Amino acid sequence: MKRFVFLVIFSLPFFVFAQGDVLTLKQSVSIALENNASIKLANEKIKEAQAEKNQALSYFFPKIYSSSSYTRLDEKSEMASVVLSDDEIYDYNLNLVQPIFHGGLLPAYNLQNENLKASQSYFESTQNNLVMEVKKAYFQVLGTGKIKQVAEESVTLTKAHLNTVEAYFKEGLVSEVEVLRAKVALANAQQSLIDANNVLELSKSYFNSLLNRNLGQEVMIEDVLYLDDYNIDLSSAMRQAINSRPEIKEANSRMKISQSGVSISRSSFLPQVSLIGKWDKIKGAEVPIDEWKESWSAIVSVEMDIWDWGENLNEVRKVKAQFEQARSSLELLANNIELEVRQAYFTLLSEKEKIKVQEIAVKEAEKNFRDTSLRFKEGLSTNTDVLDAQVLLSQARTSYYQALYGYNIAFSQLERAMGITTFKNWD
Repeated sequence: MKRFVFLVIFSLPFFVFAQGDVLTLKQSVSIALENNASIKLANEKIKEAQAEKNQALSYFFPKIYSSSSYTRLDEKSEMASVVLSDDEIYDYNLNLVQPIFHGGLLPAYNLQNENLKASQSYFESTQNNLVMEVKKAYFQVLGTGKIKQVAEESVTLTKAHLNTVEAYFKEGLVSEVEVLRAKVALANAQQSLIDANNVLELSKSYFNSLLNRNLGQEVMIEDVLYLDDYNIDLSSAMRQAINSRPEIKEANSRMKISQSGVSISRSSFLPQVSLIGKWDKIKGAEVPIDEWKESWSAIVSVEMDIWDWGENLNEVRKVKAQFEQARSSLELLANNIELEVRQAYFTLLSEKEKIKVQEIAVKEAEKNFRDTSLRFKEGLSTNTDVLDAQVLLSQARTSYYQALYGYNIAFSQLERAMGITTFKNWD
């Protein structure tokens, strides 16, 4: 990776946010990763999936449960003066059920294991998306701040020019129409400043929302006046994306989940074999009624559906269709990721070329404005020429900053599209 540096080459004052605890890009990303609600939500999904996996594992082991009962009858049961059962019956029992062959247990465990992997991939994807959004918001704040400065500079220059035109009007060198034209230009410049300030405030609010801060909190961030250039070709970028994007990993897990669902549904056609052990202790239900009776039993249970009017068969057909949907979704996702990488890659190249073009445009616009202003004072150019030159200068500076920070945003989007998240470039 090569680094190339673009410096602000015109006379606009250096842009700095308020002094104090200034956040770097890396710090901003770290705060967002710690506080953003989407990260917390994705983390809870992992915990949920882990619990479901542990639950699926527990089904392989014996279940032990017990029950107790007390029965009060209206009278004792007697026959020929012999008490057969007491009017109070106590019963305690302990039961154990151990699955021997349940065809769906292993697929169900595999399903929950893949579900956990999918949740982990989703968490990683959420992180990558958040990192990109924070970077994007960070550079939007910087870019809109610079554009606001351009608007402020435009107002200052237009005011100065208006003062000159008004002085010339008093001396009878220009008509009142020229004064009105300059005042209209000033009003337009002031409107542009209002719009620029509004966009800046909205950019700050969005930045704060990503960091889970008060939306009205002041934003103080470090400016970035360098750019990193990826020395990578498009084919390598796409291979990197397919191998690294967590969305691909998640989609693969989802497809395996559907595959396990097919195995689970097919298991309904197989017998379910279990070992059941019972121990019972009862008093009052049989002679002698005042003594506790203990008994135990061991049962091998075999259960199997014989006829269900196609319920199980249609369940198999349903989950097979779900599996095919998951496979098609994976193919569609791969195509979309390839398109995303292409868009980010070519946008990056485009913004890089725009920066070079706009550097030249700014130099020429500055020279044109200086020369036109000087000629106006010498009576060799018109008021309209000066106002047009001022507009061209503002447009050139605005386009320069849009390209400069647009490149940084495109750089972040390409990183995300390739499935990588780096911080070293922003230290």
